[in-house]
Amino acid sequence: MINHGIIAKAIGGLLLLEALLLTLCLLVGMIFGEPDRLSWGLPIGICLFLGFVLLAVGRNAHNSFGRRDGYLVVSSIWVVYTLIGMLPFLIGGHTDRVAMAFFETMSGFTTTGATAFSDIDALPRSILFWRSLTHWVGGMGIIFFTLAVLPALGIGEQKLFSAEATGLKLGKLHPRISTTAHWLWSLYFLITGSSILTYYLCGMGLFDAVNHGLSTIATGGFSTHTDSIGWFASPAIEYATTFYMFLASINFTLLYLTLIKMRFRHVLRDEEFRLFVVIVAVAVLVIAVTRFGESGALSEDTFRDSLFNTVSLISTTGFTTGDFMLWPHLAWIVLTIISVIGACAGSTSGGVKMVRVLTAFKIVRCEFKHILHPRAVLPVRLNHDYLGSEVTRSIFAYTFFYILLITFGTAAMTMMNLPILDAFGLSISAFSNIGPTIGHHIGPLDAWGVLPDAALWVNSFLMLAGRLEIFSLLLPFVPSFWRDN
Repeated sequence: MINHGIIAKAIGGLLLLEALLLTLCLLVGMIFGEPDRLSWGLPIGICLFLGFVLLAVGRNAHNSFGRRDGYLVVSSIWVVYTLIGMLPFLIGGHTDRVAMAFFETMSGFTTTGATAFSDIDALPRSILFWRSLTHWVGGMGIIFFTLAVLPALGIGEQKLFSAEATGLKLGKLHPRISTTAHWLWSLYFLITGSSILTYYLCGMGLFDAVNHGLSTIATGGFSTHTDSIGWFASPAIEYATTFYMFLASINFTLLYLTLIKMRFRHVLRDEEFRLFVVIVAVAVLVIAVTRFGESGALSEDTFRDSLFNTVSLISTTGFTTGDFMLWPHLAWIVLTIISVIGACAGSTSGGVKMVRVLTAFKIVRCEFKHILHPRAVLPVRLNHDYLGSEVTRSIFAYTFFYILLITFGTAAMTMMNLPILDAFGLSISAFSNIGPTIGHHIGPLDAWGVLPDAALWVNSFLMLAGRLEIFSLLLPFVPSFWRDN
């Protein structure tokens, strides 16, 4: 039976947290002398009112938190956060399109980084900071963030964590999920601070450094400038961004064991990380050689550009330094493939995740061996751990829904008179939480605001489905989910 009281209590606590985040943006606006206070005051008031009302509703709720309760909280809070988070865009007069404001906020929380605004430089500092802050909170997950800062919430942390965690594995550093969340968020904060300092030393202003630090470590892609990282025209900043995008693409549990516990052997033994490094190296090599074959000159600029965009796309960060639609077609194919794959599970990146690709390859290899040796027992292992049949089912189900939703998105936008290449590129970009897209009508440097409202709603749904890896979002639509058995 669904425990409505505990769900109300959980959502109420989470809304109070969003009020705090919005207050930070109000303070940024005050620091920079921006007169608009209503854009932040009204959403803050709504969060506080709804938060306290829901906490009052759930104050006497029985403290039993089931799996269905966890999925309901996770699937609903991302929508609620986005609905309230879009209000500053509408109240401030930055857009009068609800679909556009919702899309921008959803793109922020899901760390997609696709923007509907064509002139980012014209936006107020408080709005720019809100966009980056939504990235940073959404990078590790709204629920995971809450478990780190509000461990006293006292509700089924394991169920919430399981409903929001992405990939086949994340790894637990401690038996208590809240302790694991605290340790990983401490590392997240540390790396974010390091990136901000690095950006500042490379020549960014403090405000730009803070925003790009939040966006980079969340592998989001929102920038404070329309031209993204290319606006700075700085090789040092591009190399620094590449390094931190790569770092944020690694499983954070592995990063914690390596950087904090100094257990360097874990990096060398991790099969997913090794595959990630190999794919990045091969992709950079293929793209650089392809561009050399077209231009006849291989310079440091070409290598840096190829490296930057490869890491940006595979990490699903989505920062850009130029229009890769001007590159050879083979480069488009490589960038599309690595965008679909994504980086490591347990990181802030989107996509299918390396661990699924690696596991699927091992399953296929074992199947070929089993055909030759029908009586052989061929267990599938990952990092020396045995993977059961449930992993195979999970990969098959995820792949099926991935293809189904990409097909749905492509078909829907094609019926809106978009070219099929653009529709396909937009669907992959939204579902994999990438940001830049391959297309002729809308390319990597173009704003998505030119799309009709229906297309923005479709892509908002795809972004959320991709961020929650399909099942957490779709489960409440299954009739058996609501049966008391």
